[in-house]
Amino acid sequence: MSLFKEGKGVWFSDVTKTLFGLEIAEVAEKPLQRRLETTAQVYRGAHEGSPARALILLSDDEAKELKIGQLVSLKTAKGEGAEAIGKLVQLDTQAHAALGQVEGLVEFADQQQQFPVGAVVAAALTNGETRPAFVVPESAVLVAADGSYVYTVNGTHLTRTRIKAGATNAGFVEIEDGLYAGDWVAVKGVENLWLVELSALKGGKPCCPAPKKNAQK
Repeated sequence: MSLFKEGKGVWFSDVTKTLFGLEIAEVAEKPLQRRLETTAQVYRGAHEGSPARALILLSDDEAKELKIGQLVSLKTAKGEGAEAIGKLVQLDTQAHAALGQVEGLVEFADQQQQFPVGAVVAAALTNGETRPAFVVPESAVLVAADGSYVYTVNGTHLTRTRIKAGATNAGFVEIEDGLYAGDWVAVKGVENLWLVELSALKGGKPCCPAPKKNAQK
């Protein structure tokens, strides 16, 4: 018997739960603090008491939720250990005409010169406000080249369902579109479900998983 049926998904039973290490949970509503995780590029190093500066490119929606003066956490690539706390000092909408994005200017202290000019670093911003949102654990989300997905319980199958992911915080991902209250999703074993589907569709053109970004907490 095939474990995968096109149009329905992976067969869901006690056997597959054990075989693939699956865990299922209901989509929950939680108060979620808006947290933006992105990258910044250092364009000026700290010099003679002047702070270092970095640029962040933001969408219009992202820029609307940010405030001048709020703190920004900066980290170099995993394993190097350099961290800094800076402030958002400017949001430049004039760049939108040329780039289609808003430029955010961050200033931060770097006495040890750990953030060289040109370095691309991880940046995280939290606006301090909370709001109710539908969320799933980060482990439930399959990040693919053409978007993000979860596997939802659909009768006797687990069906890969496209979602629009929003903010992440404390191990949870906001679901802006694609899921509803009362839906149940796989929260563990998602990669195994994908491998079953990929194997069944290897003669077709399934999407391919994209490398996961390192979460910056």
